[in-house]
Amino acid sequence: MDLVSAKAMRRSLGRGYARQALQAAQDGSADMARLMTDLHGLAPNARSHSRFARRLARRRGVLRAAPSGRGLRVLARCVLDVTVCKDGTACFREARVCWTRIDALARRGRISFTLTGVQVSRHAMQRRAERSDCFLRTLLADMDIQMCAALDHLRRCAPIKDRGDAFLPASDGVWAGGTESMSVPCGWGAAFAGSSPPLNVFAIRTFLGEAEMRPTVWLAWSGTRAAPDRDAPLQPTRSAA
Repeated sequence: MDLVSAKAMRRSLGRGYARQALQAAQDGSADMARLMTDLHGLAPNARSHSRFARRLARRRGVLRAAPSGRGLRVLARCVLDVTVCKDGTACFREARVCWTRIDALARRGRISFTLTGVQVSRHAMQRRAERSDCFLRTLLADMDIQMCAALDHLRRCAPIKDRGDAFLPASDGVWAGGTESMSVPCGWGAAFAGSSPPLNVFAIRTFLGEAEMRPTVWLAWSGTRAAPDRDAPLQPTRSAA
């Protein structure tokens, strides 16, 4: 099969595989309220953290849970029905797959959280299927790995900025999107009760391969590929795909 035919085939199959990936994510969606509530029970005693992490790792939608310093680091995937607003006006609703990195730190009598999140629409997953060489049959597993890297980038540095647009680097392209604020869902526990500030997440609109990038974006992306990765990304140990 020549290159043109292969690209045409990926375009014709991309929508269907993106739909399957979204459905698989919905079927394996994490119960975020239960997860966040249970993390409030994390003890300062580091010896208990491995056992606590193993229990969380068996939960649906929890891709990874492991001790980290004096706390836990958890990677969870869920699906949310998001209403997108502009200037206070609701524009449209869409289902998004949400990957959240939770860094929970337990001190005596106190628990604190650092949350980093990315959200991806079905359209963005479709563009990933069309414009990359990822395996279509394991698209959701590919997204798990890609979003691990995206979350790691957000924890270490800011998104790439170009002409008012924001991008997160991928191994073979960039994720285009921007930062959005969302209110904290009910039932996440005492640390998020009351006047808790909104959560900022990076909402991904689409995926751009090298052929779709502007030259200035390509140059910035090339720089991120060359930069040393001082902190290895948190890799998921399993996937519902």
